[in-house]
Amino acid sequence: WGLINKAVPDDELMTDAEALARTLASGPTKAFGKVKQMLQSTFSETLESQMEIESRNIADLTRTTDLNEGLAAFIEKRRPEYKGR
Repeated sequence: WGLINKAVPDDELMTDAEALARTLASGPTKAFGKVKQMLQSTFSETLESQMEIESRNIADLTRTTDLNEGLAAFIEKRRPEYKGR
């Protein structure tokens, strides 16, 4: 079902959870937020409405500094340093 992507022993749970949280926090958080919003509205919106929301979100995200950082990092073959802006 895709609900679990990793199983760890109880004594490793907090360490792994914190590592995942750090990974997510260092990513493009605005984009993550937009994806979360779209997932939450999946069953309450029509397909056409979802497509409009997705288009709007993509347009909004093209104006973020994180987009420029991601593109620059890709071209320079380095890890991006996202700022959440």
